[in-house]
Amino acid sequence: MKIFLDSANIDEINNIARYGILDGITTNPSILSKEVDDNNDTAGIINNIIKHVNGEVHIQVTSDEYDTILKQAMKIHSLGLNVIVKIPVTQNGMAAMASLRSRGIKINATTIFTPLQALAAAKNNAEYSTVYLSSIDDSGNSSYKVIQTIRTMFNNYNMKTKIMGAAIKNPVQIIECGMAGVDAVTAPYGVLKQMLDHPETLMNVNRFINDWNLIPQNSKTFFNQ
Repeated sequence: MKIFLDSANIDEINNIARYGILDGITTNPSILSKEVDDNNDTAGIINNIIKHVNGEVHIQVTSDEYDTILKQAMKIHSLGLNVIVKIPVTQNGMAAMASLRSRGIKINATTIFTPLQALAAAKNNAEYSTVYLSSIDDSGNSSYKVIQTIRTMFNNYNMKTKIMGAAIKNPVQIIECGMAGVDAVTAPYGVLKQMLDHPETLMNVNRFINDWNLIPQNSKTFFNQ
């Protein structure tokens, strides 16, 4: 399963990249807006992300107008072979995907809430079909059942579109994605940090260190050789 960081913050990107688990970055207009200030505009932020990331970078269009989606998608695509264009699965978004399909542009069909939206994205040969897990759960439905259903549908018809779990609030949702056979997840910095942490792990590590420190200094010869 691919793991993406849902962030445009370079410090967060570099920190998670240190752990060897990062396959790429996803962004959206809301995420980018948090990083804009007097010294950083959107062009600079996006170019900096592409420069720092060894993997896919997913950048989203900022309009729901058909012609603007096409224009922005071409601009995003021009940034590099590792850059994926994110397009929401609105009616205009789907029409744009249909037009872009023949141009070989890789699309992440995003803001998916139902199996039928995912099916429509796969029919348009989207590279990814991104499902908003927490938003589905918050509406009283089961995101786990939704991604299970999508996985079954894609398998039944040998559809190549990858399923991505997004809008993730806790590590349990990442586990559920793995159980359902989801191809990728994207999660915020805090959740990816939680993947590596467990109080029992830290307790045992501290015990190992304390026991080592009880050995007389003149007997700690192994690492001094």
